[in-house]
Order: sequence, then structure tokens, then C-alpha cells
Amino acid sequence: MQGLARERMKAKVKPKRIRRRGSRESSPLTMLESELHALHRDLRTTAKAYIARLENDLLVCIATLRSYGPIDAVAREILHEIRDLTIVVRNRKLKPQKGRRKDLRKIDSLIVDLASTIGHKN
Repeated sequence: MQGLARERMKAKVKPKRIRRRGSRESSPLTMLESELHALHRDLRTTAKAYIARLENDLLVCIATLRSYGPIDAVAREILHEIRDLTIVVRNRKLKPQKGRRKDLRKIDSLIVDLASTIGHKN
């Protein structure tokens, strides 16, 4: 019985991983490949942070609009400004399926304008 328990314990031991030190040669090709992988990680990290910032600014704008309260309590000038901003946002001309920087710049500019306009009123 003890022999069987020892065999089970031996079976649970994970095989050691063998490191291949010489398998990756240090050449200009592998160095560039490594740098491209690092660039890819930087792109993803930067894009996530950029999108998070824009989404946060949009959420702040939405929260500010909700904080105005009932429509009867909102000043006429603010209502006119909100109407103008609604028209600007509605008339945006984007082609998101193309993934162009031009569209990202338009979105960024629009959100910055909204945040600065709505943010100053509250």
C-alpha cells in the first residue's frame, strides 16, 4: 500500500521545463521583431488610456446635464446652448468603420468642446 502512495506522489511531480538558451539567436531580425511586439503593447496601452479618457469626459458631460434638474429649472440661455450642442453632435460626419485618425480627431475635438462648454456652466 505504501508503495502505491509513493508512486502517486511521484506522478504528481511536474516535469521541469527545459530552457533553450541557444534557440533564440540575437540577430537584427529578432531584435526588430521584439521591438515590434513592444510597440504593439504600447499601442494597445495608449489606445486604452486614450479611449478611457474620452469616455470619462463623456460621462462627466452626461452627469453634468443630469445635474441641471427638471427642464423648468434650467435657464433659457443654457437650453439654447444645449440645443446648439445637440445639433453639433448630431451633425458629426464620421466613418468609424474606416478607423481613420481624422475621425478620432473629430471625436476628440467634439468631446473636448462639449466638456469645456458644459463644464463651464456648472
